[in-house]
Amino acid sequence: MSFERYRLRMSPRWMTLEPADSTLQVRQVLFIDRTSCEVSLRERLEVAALSKATSDEIVYGLVGIANSYIDRYLIVVRKREVVGRFMEQTVYRATKMEAISVLAPTLTVPPNKTLYTKADKKAEAAAKKALDTVLGLGNCYFSFDFDMTRHLQARSTTSGGTVSPALPSLTRADNRFVWNRHVATDVVRMGLVDWVLPLVLGYVGVGSAIVAGKSVRLALISRRSADRPGRRLTVRGADMQGEVANFVETEMLLSHSESVASFVQVRGSMPLLWAQPAALTLKPRPTLKHLPVGGAADAGMGGAPLATAVAAANGDAQLAPPLAGGPSLSTTPAARHFKKLTDTYGSVTAVSLIDSTGPEAVLGRELASILSVGVTSGVPPSVRYLAWDFHTECAGMKYDKVGALLASIRRDVEAYGVCRLRAGRLVKSQSGVVRTNCVDSLDRTNVVQCALAATVADDVLRAFGVLLVGGTATDRAAVGPRGAPSFATVFQHLWADNADEMSRVYAGSPALKTDYTRTGKRSKVGAARDGVSSARRYVANNFSDGGLQDALDVWAGVASARKADARPPGADETPEEVALKQTGKDKALLPAVAVCLALAVVGAMYGRRWYVRVGLAVAFSGAAAGAGYMVVKNGRKYVSRPKLQGTA
Repeated sequence: MSFERYRLRMSPRWMTLEPADSTLQVRQVLFIDRTSCEVSLRERLEVAALSKATSDEIVYGLVGIANSYIDRYLIVVRKREVVGRFMEQTVYRATKMEAISVLAPTLTVPPNKTLYTKADKKAEAAAKKALDTVLGLGNCYFSFDFDMTRHLQARSTTSGGTVSPALPSLTRADNRFVWNRHVATDVVRMGLVDWVLPLVLGYVGVGSAIVAGKSVRLALISRRSADRPGRRLTVRGADMQGEVANFVETEMLLSHSESVASFVQVRGSMPLLWAQPAALTLKPRPTLKHLPVGGAADAGMGGAPLATAVAAANGDAQLAPPLAGGPSLSTTPAARHFKKLTDTYGSVTAVSLIDSTGPEAVLGRELASILSVGVTSGVPPSVRYLAWDFHTECAGMKYDKVGALLASIRRDVEAYGVCRLRAGRLVKSQSGVVRTNCVDSLDRTNVVQCALAATVADDVLRAFGVLLVGGTATDRAAVGPRGAPSFATVFQHLWADNADEMSRVYAGSPALKTDYTRTGKRSKVGAARDGVSSARRYVANNFSDGGLQDALDVWAGVASARKADARPPGADETPEEVALKQTGKDKALLPAVAVCLALAVVGAMYGRRWYVRVGLAVAFSGAAAGAGYMVVKNGRKYVSRPKLQGTA
């Protein structure tokens, strides 16, 4: 079990962490020597003989220990807040996490008696900054009452058809969604598996409403995979092991009386080798890759170290090797991705919402060609692919036309069903999942997932006996009893909040099109908000995401912050980008633009005749044209790019 509170004591020479207010007799204490940075377990009696601590405080969870070049960092949850309760289980959000330096602040000479170099100090500062950046992202959730990394059906299946009261532990967690799995590895290897608090990065929302005079509880849990961490334009598509960017499992939970239902959907980037590097353009052109890409899965990293450590701590066999072989290099990522999905969820209906024409179309054609040959490409036969051009079908902001898409997959959704429990026992299982994607797997995906969840929610409430046959609780015109929100309002706001949080983590802004999700109507005000969000995405994706990507890779153990581990110049450039390197003419264009601007300024200050004003206009036009040409031709050079050899 993960203890709810820990007592953290510190002195200039040592640090200790031990469970506080535990009903169990914990004999050992986590001891950290602040001179050598060594971490060990010591008996309580031995620690009691230490000198008096200079600080003694309570923290709310052990996240892990991060190793660096000079220092180590004990990562704990400083503050938390209750998000809500569902099925008598409480969910918390970590409102403040901190990486506490282990190395004594007064220590200037390391144990080997050699002074730190400037390079060491610079690398250490970069590593600490990366840690602080990731810890500041927010959106990390945990519970002491249940395993948040697994959906209801998975928890019920592993506990003999009932929802086990067993507390969360890394021994039972779904390793895909343990956000702190890399930094937890050392603690697990010490045998303290149950001391680590499994964190889920994503979204949790809980609400309640009255439907037809009956009380209904609703919860939404989104779990973002830690297998291919990254930001929107820095990490796209799949790696060679089939792990995709922005993979999210979203579970909708409904309860009434003794009945509980769970409906799971997934989203994720197109499972192909492709990239869309930022280049100062509003919509960079996606390009297919035909060579293996880097990242956790390619390097055999990702969740493997933690899983192996957990297995060793419990005396279990190690993990089976990843899926080997495959029909060809181009189809291997898709085949492996869908094989993992079918092994985990059963049948899969893969819905693609990308444009059928324009730059996006190349991705759709590639995936369609792979899935059309089915077993020949290594894709399981239980995968059904449906391409639906969202922008064309819903042109003019007519998002109600999504109903046509839902009708086309209705038979699949009914066949898959939902997971249902009655009086705590499993009575029905979900046998398949709908996988939805657009280019970002954010905005269009959010609209479709919300609409699908609404139809399922009505079906579930009818099965519960809350609604009559043909009745609907998600009708946006429905109103709740006096002083209470309608079910539709609660439902819409949870899904809209979920969309915003998923978008902030991946794209750096709230989601687009959420005015439709919240109200059922697309408005000009909502479109204006989308414009602001798009501008925020543009700034983040072009000018800050490179550094944040490096921070995510350091957190996930995919890369280190040493200069020696930096990405070689040109290592992540495509042949097209190499061809676009500045020529002699491009280099000469920069001073030409500067001269035009200087002439424009001089003309504005001293020119009063018409021919001077004409010259002024020509100078401005020349400067603008030259700057525009440089951006289009060499925009990739001016954006923030990852500097480490991490996820690609």
